[in-house]
Parts: sequence; structure tokens; C-alpha cells
Amino acid sequence: MKLQTLIEELERQKPLKWDKKINSSQLEMILSENHVGLQVNGNNRFSITKPCHSQIAERLEIPTKYYHKMQSESPELLTRNVNTWIRKAEKNFFIRGLDVYVRALLSDRYKVMDHIDILYCALNELQAHDAEIEDCFLSETEVNVKVKSNKLKDFVRHKDDLLIGGFLLTNSETGHKALRLEPRLFRVQCSNGMLIEEFKTRQVHLGNGDDGSDEMVYLSIRKSINDLFGSFGDIIQSLRETTEIKINNPQRVINNVVEHYRLSETQKDNILMAFGAESEYDKYGIANAVTRAAQMEESWERSIELEKLGGRLIALPREKFKNLDK
Repeated sequence: MKLQTLIEELERQKPLKWDKKINSSQLEMILSENHVGLQVNGNNRFSITKPCHSQIAERLEIPTKYYHKMQSESPELLTRNVNTWIRKAEKNFFIRGLDVYVRALLSDRYKVMDHIDILYCALNELQAHDAEIEDCFLSETEVNVKVKSNKLKDFVRHKDDLLIGGFLLTNSETGHKALRLEPRLFRVQCSNGMLIEEFKTRQVHLGNGDDGSDEMVYLSIRKSINDLFGSFGDIIQSLRETTEIKINNPQRVINNVVEHYRLSETQKDNILMAFGAESEYDKYGIANAVTRAAQMEESWERSIELEKLGGRLIALPREKFKNLDK
């Protein structure tokens, strides 16, 4: 998704969003035509998004697998269970809605940080860094924005293999993830990216919203961007050090990576193919094969997970990585 498309969609959603702090006694799950919804204050009825269903199960301490089984096979039973535990909860919740949907059931201490506000704050700071938005992704639960800065360029093995520094910004409006920024490297030669979670910054969505904390969050975002860009040299140096950690059997290493991180057979084949296209018998070579294979994933989420896995392998202590070669 292009940046302008993301902004237009977020601006479209803005007037449709609504929030409400409410006591559990004012909530009731209702059943209509075999579909469950949520009634608020005794008269307003809303549909429930799939991610919110999982939050309801978590908030009421109903096992998620059992919750979804009741939802698909016995919605009447689900309704009775949920309403029983809602009545017993005797607590305040914070509900986030979008048009006719309830999209989040959260603690009443939840700190709102909407995508559009976070995005505009980041864009303002990026103007000073000759940075550009590489790609964006928006789902029911989060927004992801890939950023790269043309001021941050270096290499690991040789000058023709250029790396550009940047970061991945992630935010959730529904409590599924914390606001965070993670360093990301864009490799020009192969167009693959690598996320180095070891240097990430994180801001949990907690606070009462009345203590000036909004401004503190925005200042924190600006500082985090500067800090991440400032760590580019350290990251490049850590990558160069990984080229000194050699391997004997790349297929064995890849097999162990696949088994340890529970990847699929298709992902294993893609990693082996990526390694074969550029066989470098060291830690950096394995990490690059993983991130190159990320481009073959059909979904954004799985692609990001492999980019993160590449970064985790880079950060793995020498002895633990060497164990993958045994």
C-alpha cells in the first residue's frame, strides 16, 4: 500500500471511530440469526470483529479455542457463557468501535494512540532525515510502515552490495500490539529487508490521557527515530562481525533453523533456494537467505516474520548459532 492510500483510508475511518468507557453491567452479548453481537447500554447493538472476539475470550478468561468452538458450533452456549462472566466481572472496560463494529474490548487504562496521529508525527520528523516511505500495510489490528533514509548507506562485504538504513513503525489501535519502532535494513542488490529487533523501541498503550502524556509519546517517537538512525553504524559493524562466524553445512543449519523456529516446508525450500542463489558460508549468509526468502511470502505478516527471523539470527550469540551447524 502506498503512503497516500494509507493516509486517505485513515482519514476516511476517522469520523467513523468511536470510543466508550463502560461498566461490565452495561454490556451484553446477543444472538441474532445465528450471529453474535454486543449490546451496549441496553439499546445500541454492534457486530464484533474477529480480533475482538479473541479479546473478549481473554478478558473473561475463557479458553480461546473453546470460545471459537462455541462461536462456530453453539452460539447460544457462547452467549450464555459470555454474559455469565460479564455479569461476574464487575469492572470497567474501554470499548473501541468503527462504524457498526466493536473492534476492541480493553482495560479502562488503555492509552489511545491512533494511527493517523502517530503517522503524522513520524512524517514530520522524517523530513530532516532524507527519508522515504517504502511500503505500508493496514489490517484490523495494526498499521506497519517501512521507512528508509538515503542518508544511511553502507556495505558489509563489498561496496557494490549497498545497505540502506531505516526502520519499521508498528502501531495498534486495538491493543493487540504496542507502538514500536524497529531498525530495518534495505539491501539494494536483492531488494530484501532485515529487521533487527535487538535495537527496537517500545511504548505500551497505558495512561489516563489527561497528564500531557500525548506530547510525551510524540517526543518519544521523534527521539526514537533519531536514536535508531544514529545506531546505523553499530548495526553495520555487528553485521560485518557475523561474516567471521563460518559454517560447514548450510543445509543442516537451515534445517535446524526451520525446525527450531517452526517454519514450513515451503519456507525451507525458499530459504535453500535463496542461499543457493548467493552461497556465503557464514552467519550473515544464512540470515540473508532467510530475509531473501521473505520476498516469496504471499502475506505481509509472514514476510515481516521472516525479516525479523533474519535479525534474530544476526543477534543470536555465537555458540548458540554454531549449535545449528551440529
